[in-house]
Amino acid sequence: MMEDIQIIHSPLEQRVEADGRFVHIQIYRGEDSGWILEVVDDLNNSTVWDDEFSTDQEALNCALNEIESEGIEAFIDAPPLAHDQMMDFDPDQLFQPLSDEELEVLERFFIDEVPENAMTFDRVDGFLHAVAVGPLTLMPSQWLPKIWGSDNGIMPELEDFDRVQEILGLLMRHYNAIIRGFQLSPPLIQPFWYIREYEGQEVEDAEGWAGGFVDGVNLSAEACKPLLETEEGQSLYRPIRLLGEMELEPEDFALSSTPHQRHALAVQIPQAVLAIYAHWLPVRHANYEREVAKRLAPKVGRNDACPCGSGKKFKKCCGSPAVLH
Repeated sequence: MMEDIQIIHSPLEQRVEADGRFVHIQIYRGEDSGWILEVVDDLNNSTVWDDEFSTDQEALNCALNEIESEGIEAFIDAPPLAHDQMMDFDPDQLFQPLSDEELEVLERFFIDEVPENAMTFDRVDGFLHAVAVGPLTLMPSQWLPKIWGSDNGIMPELEDFDRVQEILGLLMRHYNAIIRGFQLSPPLIQPFWYIREYEGQEVEDAEGWAGGFVDGVNLSAEACKPLLETEEGQSLYRPIRLLGEMELEPEDFALSSTPHQRHALAVQIPQAVLAIYAHWLPVRHANYEREVAKRLAPKVGRNDACPCGSGKKFKKCCGSPAVLH
């Protein structure tokens, strides 16, 4: 078991803005280690230096020098803002919920301008909610291709690059707003799905949304098992599964075969998702701290005894690419 490591953050940590984008310079260490330098962009993509620094000032100087020499874009994965957007750019806009007009832009885009195998917008919304509440922090490069129905493309295949920037900007803002909603007190969830009329009554149609949520869960299926294999987890996931799974057992299909049944399941989803978020929140925090602790842990020499306790040299045990523990 890894020992608890106290993480000490430097007071020199700061945010740097340039060309309409920003990054956070994070500098921290353990009680018995050097300073670790990490630069995190506005989409939470991280760059960590391999070598430790003897002082936090040295780490800060290194970060500032590289940002100045290489440009801030060297530490940012997403496309930069268009020039005409830079002058009035406010970083807080990244977390502002989309207006009704902006939501309509995204909705029409996913109807008219994407390949047939891309998601619909209600499915995208469910997918992003699953990514936001799950046990793992997933980078945009891991989930954006799924939206477009692609294996590795993080951007839609459009000839108009300004249009690509516009859509990605709206999509990332929508994702950030979902996350911000969960962080409010009390938490706020506003899923996007359709209201239909059936037999003179309005019914909620969340099948596409639930299908997207199922897709998002499948991105980290193994990590989700500790919850979904419990009675509580199965109960929370039930309305989403019944509406979103492609293949259901006959007895399950009978529970979601009519519009009124699907409506009854849809109205259960917001509270279920909030409960799933609350369950995984401490796990997400622990995973982050664990990753930081790994960076701070002493490095094992190739000829040192393997820390797994096998008695073998590290290079003959866990340090060998041919050996799995």
